Amino acid sequence: MYIFLILLAGFSGIGGACFELHMAKVSGQVIGLSVMLNLSMGVYFAVMCGYLSSGFRAIKCDSTGGALGMILACFVMGRIVPAAKKDIYRAYFLFMPLVYGIGKLACAYKGCCGGLSIHGERFPIQMVEAISFIVLFLISVYLVEKDSFKPGVLVMVCTVLKFLLDFLRDTHKEGIFSFNQGACLVTFAILLCIFAIDRKALF
Repeated sequence: MYIFLILLAGFSGIGGACFELHMAKVSGQVIGLSVMLNLSMGVYFAVMCGYLSSGFRAIKCDSTGGALGMILACFVMGRIVPAAKKDIYRAYFLFMPLVYGIGKLACAYKGCCGGLSIHGERFPIQMVEAISFIVLFLISVYLVEKDSFKPGVLVMVCTVLKFLLDFLRDTHKEGIFSFNQGACLVTFAILLCIFAIDRKALF
């Protein structure tokens, strides 16, 4: 079930983005290139961030690193195909919370990413994150229907929400901020730079 949910998360994100780009009449060549770039950079940053978080002791994936990789991939695609920049940001950013939400369902099934111990019970952080981000995705879909969707606002809300929810993880036993929260702050800083460059495409 864990592998199935992880694959579902990946395919729903990439498949959904491809559908959105197709509906926006973006060429198949650009769609294919965007998929390859998002997959390669997403996986690379996920693995490298996971390796860094383990203290260079284990190879694993980190969702924040994966999101950062995809954000940077969209930025790079915007430089390669300026005419499709807005559609690329819109398509990939729209499905980011869905990918993360389904990924957290996988974590809940596996039992990783423990929550804080409250009155002797583990806080179900994985399920809370999964529900929060899937609801955020549904709200975004509603905004798309109302023609009020802003990719920049969504990705900023995702970053802040991830940062805040991380306080409920058991990684706060020995420090104020966790590695994941540090990664969120780095991602937020990079987002601000991207916003300054591609503001019209994101808002």
